[in-house]
Amino acid sequence: MDTLIFGGLLATWLVLYRQRGRTLLLIGWWVVFAAVAGLLSHHITSSLALGLSY
Repeated sequence: MDTLIFGGLLATWLVLYRQRGRTLLLIGWWVVFAAVAGLLSHHITSSLALGLSY
């Protein structure tokens, strides 16, 4: 999941560096955000199913 976050940050930096459109930047942010949120919810629920406590 860390790789996905850093990949999203790198892609965002590249969009800013190449001065692409703001729409492309926002689409990239939402795609990465949705992927991280999905992976995080899966990670939390699978840990709870194993009986782990924090």
